[in-house]
Amino acid sequence: MPAKETAGSPFPKDLDLSAVPPEALRDLVLSSLELDVSSGVLRLLGHRYGFFRPIVLVNIQKQLEQTVGASTKGFLYLAGEKTAEGGLGMTGEVLAGFDSGSMTIDSFKRLADALAILGCGRFSLDVSDIPAGHFTFNLENSPIAEAYGPSKKPVCHLLAGFLGGVAERFVGREILCEEVACQAQGQPRCRFELRPTPRL
Repeated sequence: MPAKETAGSPFPKDLDLSAVPPEALRDLVLSSLELDVSSGVLRLLGHRYGFFRPIVLVNIQKQLEQTVGASTKGFLYLAGEKTAEGGLGMTGEVLAGFDSGSMTIDSFKRLADALAILGCGRFSLDVSDIPAGHFTFNLENSPIAEAYGPSKKPVCHLLAGFLGGVAERFVGREILCEEVACQAQGQPRCRFELRPTPRL
């Protein structure tokens, strides 16, 4: 995660993104968007993106569930975790100025704002014991849960892995994230519990 702000970033560290009116935030995002139709390349704050509907990911998830069964949860969790390890893209740019290895309530609020800008729903930090590395997040409007439809078990494995990976970058040690409630189960919101991975 970047330790200092990107020069010329439209998302300065002291800007409360959740307080910016939707039209102004849209303009900020659009000012950071580069689209070259001739090459089919879209970049946001210099990072390559592709717009895919959440159902694309959910169809992959459901096909994996049919093919490999319960291992799907682990595959998707690891994919989310690797995504966070490999770089946070636009999310990392929005988090510029927040030091990795130093987690604060402000850094998590900023992460929630960045993920909301990308359409990942609205995260909120419910419980935290920062020194111990224990956190609980709520998520309203999960795109994965919405696209997945009714389920007996939580389905946002990719998001759980991503949250775990981001938390590891902030905390500087291995973190396990588990979705303990999901909107796909009929719950009012998804709930993720994060804690340090037990040392063997």
